[in-house]
Amino acid sequence: MKIQIIFMIYKMDKIEKGKIVLLKFPYTDNIGFKHRPAFVIKDFEDGDILVCRITSKIYTSRYDVYLDEWIKFGLKLPSVIRVHKIATLEKEMVEVTMGQVDEIILQKVNLLFMTIMD
Repeated sequence: MKIQIIFMIYKMDKIEKGKIVLLKFPYTDNIGFKHRPAFVIKDFEDGDILVCRITSKIYTSRYDVYLDEWIKFGLKLPSVIRVHKIATLEKEMVEVTMGQVDEIILQKVNLLFMTIMD
């Protein structure tokens, strides 16, 4: 039974870099959950994805990318990608793919991500 479940996770469709997904985050008490958008950095194709937090609370630090075309990207409110707020999560937490950022946003995130690594 366990082998079958693991196999199903590995066979999930790959989520491309730059996709905005809606994740189902469990509360720490494991009783409920909250939906949160996230920016996909990498799908490791082993059941895990690397994501950055997206929030409608507008921050302006050097590691935040404002999404000026937030509606086009599938978001409900003006938002920012918090490039320094990174998490590796199970791909099964993804509820839906909301949209895809454009090349300009992707380049901004790539540049900021590289500065974090220095």
